[in-house]
Amino acid sequence: MKPFDQLLAEDIATYEGRHDDLIFQAPAFYRMLVGLLDDPAVPRRLRPLLIAAVAYFVLPSDIIPEDIHGPYGYVDDIFLCAWVADQLRRELGSESVLVENWDGEGSVIQLIADILANEKEMIGDSRAKMLAYAGFPFVLAGQ
Repeated sequence: MKPFDQLLAEDIATYEGRHDDLIFQAPAFYRMLVGLLDDPAVPRRLRPLLIAAVAYFVLPSDIIPEDIHGPYGYVDDIFLCAWVADQLRRELGSESVLVENWDGEGSVIQLIADILANEKEMIGDSRAKMLAYAGFPFVLAGQ
């Protein structure tokens, strides 16, 4: 059986469309989440955030489902990953754990900032619904 990040890479390999540069980073975002789960610098209390984001990636039906939208459906998964990574950065007071677990193209810190700054373009007004679906109902939509 192939690892999920490899299946993901195969699924998006020929995608050309909106946010394709970002969608091609999906396997790297997934690997970062999994790497952070095993990183001793991440406190146990923050691991549920990572587990929920990993689970959201592999769910077949989420807020923007891949089986309906094709590879474009990964934009919500990527947004959630960026949101969780930013929460982790804030909690730890450091970017280093993210940088150390990133094997994608470019600066992960800048990429996360760009994704969060373009929330409306990527996921519209779906953040609160997406966070609740991922198991974060305690998070205010304005955060």
